[in-house]
Amino acid sequence: MLKNVRIWFEKKGAARYISHLDLVRCMTRALRLARVPVWYTEGYNPRVYMAFAMPLSLGVCGNRECMDIRITEEISNEELVHRLSERLPEDLPILAGTDPVHRLEEVAYAEYQMDLRCSDSLALDGKIRSLLQMNTIFVLKHSKKGDREMDVKPYFRDLDIRSIDRNMLALSVRLPCSTAGSINPSLLVDAMRRYEGEELVPYITRTRLLLADFSDFF
Repeated sequence: MLKNVRIWFEKKGAARYISHLDLVRCMTRALRLARVPVWYTEGYNPRVYMAFAMPLSLGVCGNRECMDIRITEEISNEELVHRLSERLPEDLPILAGTDPVHRLEEVAYAEYQMDLRCSDSLALDGKIRSLLQMNTIFVLKHSKKGDREMDVKPYFRDLDIRSIDRNMLALSVRLPCSTAGSINPSLLVDAMRRYEGEELVPYITRTRLLLADFSDFF
């Protein structure tokens, strides 16, 4: 038998600093130690079949991340979660195991929360709102094809800004996140540095993956 299972997990704390390649290695090791009957790819270099939905950028936390595996023997999702949970660090907790509903390629957007520490949240709130009133907001976007200047204003039009306390702002935004192209919320921080001279260190969390119609990805 071959059965696809979608493993949902959280990436937080120190785990946000491990690369996607290291995450793959960590999950592969955990699956082996947990003796999960996983399917291996064929060829000269067999590997555990594993596919992720839109890997996170380095330093970004994820509240609801997922990877797909294939199992070759009957095992309940609950047992699978239990075995994996015992073999992973606390900063990579397993949340659930489910039957996939959507294809990984259907992910189109993601929701993010970005926490910004500052000396005066009211003043920073005003600067961000002032920035968003500009006609264009150009920043340098890095990609595999090279660096290019792009106008990011259209992507942050629906930015929600909340003051947590005098020294913390919480920003929420929905951005493109797909194989066709993604927008990193840290581009807003780059814009604040360029236009306002603000040196901010964001704490970014991807909270949800979404379909093209903005419904949840399952």
